[in-house]
Amino acid sequence: MLGVAVGVGTPQVYRLELALGLLDHLTLGLTAHWLPSERVPRWSPRGSVAFYRGRLIEVGASYHQLLYPPTKDDGDPKTVEFQRRAQFLLGNISLSQAWFTAGVDIGWARVREAVPFITGEDLNNRRYYDVHNRLGGGLHLRFGTRRIGLLTQVNFARSYVNGRSPHVAFELVLDLRFGLFELRSRGGWRQL
Repeated sequence: MLGVAVGVGTPQVYRLELALGLLDHLTLGLTAHWLPSERVPRWSPRGSVAFYRGRLIEVGASYHQLLYPPTKDDGDPKTVEFQRRAQFLLGNISLSQAWFTAGVDIGWARVREAVPFITGEDLNNRRYYDVHNRLGGGLHLRFGTRRIGLLTQVNFARSYVNGRSPHVAFELVLDLRFGLFELRSRGGWRQL
């Protein structure tokens, strides 16, 4: 199956995704994120695996990255610009009924957070951020058929440094899926 998706939301202005489904259980893809005030997209990989897929329930795992606007360099040597990002490795469970699917994601998030106090040694070693492991999660709702759907999703990773805001992302996505070498019945654009 070949999948194409276009999403709008926050923190990115919009994103474009291209994915290829293999053996009806593995999906690999790339995502281009257009962030506010950036002229070119930033790329990140995506992947998912379905451990169990039934008519009403699906259980699997997924990996994706969320990109956030870079920190701004204001000329102060103690505030350095770097690309903020969060990587999510999540377990997924989805329940489906006719044209509607709802699910919960929970797992691990690896986030880049600014070093609270940059020292001269940090600047010499080019250490502008810390990487922390956090609890991550999300919710997803999809309305549509196997071929076309409208997806709403929220991802969350808590940030504990100096009471900073959490890493949150929200988006609305239109996804199209085209059958290539599917093992299960192809289904139509209007069939479930």
